[in-house]
Amino acid sequence: MAEIKFRDPVHNFIRFDGEEVAIVNLGVIQRLRGIRQLAMASLVYPGALHTRFDHTLGVAHVTGQMADELQLDSDERRLVRRAALLHDIGHGPFSHVSEYALDRFADRNVLPERLKQEKIHEIIASHLIRNHDSLLKNLGQERCDEVAKLLSIGTGEPVLRAVVSGPLDADKQDYLLRDSLFAGVDYGVFDILQLQRSLITEQIDSQKELVIRKDGVHAVEQFVMAKYYLTTMVYRHKVRLISDQMIVRAITLGIESDEITQLAKLYCFDNSSEFYENYLSWNDFKFLLEFGEKGRAGARCTELIQRLISRNLLKQVFRASVKEFPAECKETLISVGKREYSNLRREIEREIAARISFEFNERIDREFTILHTYQIKSVRESSRNDEASILVSKSPNPPGKFEEESVLFSSINERLADQYVEIYAPVPWRDHAERNKLLNKVTANLKDVISASTNDVQVNTNL
Repeated sequence: MAEIKFRDPVHNFIRFDGEEVAIVNLGVIQRLRGIRQLAMASLVYPGALHTRFDHTLGVAHVTGQMADELQLDSDERRLVRRAALLHDIGHGPFSHVSEYALDRFADRNVLPERLKQEKIHEIIASHLIRNHDSLLKNLGQERCDEVAKLLSIGTGEPVLRAVVSGPLDADKQDYLLRDSLFAGVDYGVFDILQLQRSLITEQIDSQKELVIRKDGVHAVEQFVMAKYYLTTMVYRHKVRLISDQMIVRAITLGIESDEITQLAKLYCFDNSSEFYENYLSWNDFKFLLEFGEKGRAGARCTELIQRLISRNLLKQVFRASVKEFPAECKETLISVGKREYSNLRREIEREIAARISFEFNERIDREFTILHTYQIKSVRESSRNDEASILVSKSPNPPGKFEEESVLFSSINERLADQYVEIYAPVPWRDHAERNKLLNKVTANLKDVISASTNDVQVNTNL
């Protein structure tokens, strides 16, 4: 098959060779057209309707640019481009929102010991790459195994993994620009060509590593700041957080309370061939149709999804920094979203719903009352990826760490991370004045409820 050009809104014309076009046309990749990059972010950013498919093409293009800049050989370039095309095939409906449900409901006993602590969506992706018939037919077993290994633990020179998974990888370079464009904001904009011109390879302990030129520090500063601001202003936007948590709660209620068989088959991972076959049949649209518009009457899952579809969202009734709570509560608050804290979280939400009901003089549904905590890393910490620092060339001396070589970032206190506690509930108010009046009544009370409930914790680890 001949080379084909695609018109991309971020990178203009992007090129794919015949083998890559054949991969793009496979159902396992085309499925990503039905999975939005930012889940339900279009409820607050109407243009954010782009998909994992768009992003996949963009990542492959950026990977090729990086390979050319780093002067990778033809086989290395081919490997990283194939890995870029396949890096997202493990995503379920609503992208990252599905990850919590997959990790919560998976049967990890069916996994070998080495995989029991891995993220389920990454296990799914690796399995599909190594075993999906269409990929094996197009790439062959050896290449599929090599791609899966590169995306997990890495293979070949370390620079290859850095291109597809690292603090400066092609994935981040594409999604910052793409998400900014479609959300209609400038927070994630950076000079991608200048950043790529700053990339070089350097031999470290006899291995080829990705580093940046000394004069490329400012380009990386701009990139890291773009990542930080897009996280704080878009990914952690109030409506985005609420809609994500509504989906997660709908899935949880659907499996645990409504006992919806289709949901259990989708999220109760058991590593069977039937699970993988069913998983690949789902996307955002099918999820909303089956569990929302066509959902079972009286099901709590259906009710919550229908609220989401009609943009009848839960309201944020409380927000505070974790720093505002007593020291003995902080560790529990940060961890309250984890599976082993499920019983505690339900108890706190029950108490919160009762307190809001009293203050608002209206019954508040405790199953639709959500306690959510999250963290925004300090801008200095966000320059790293899974604790690996960006390296700055100081040849002939060993490279230094970006956060120390950058005058701007070296002056930032890494401990200045933001950690928040929020509560979402189905409360009514007509305008901002009424909202402020009601929230002023409950804020102090809710903080007391949360503090008291997390002060003396017995965690159930047998869920």
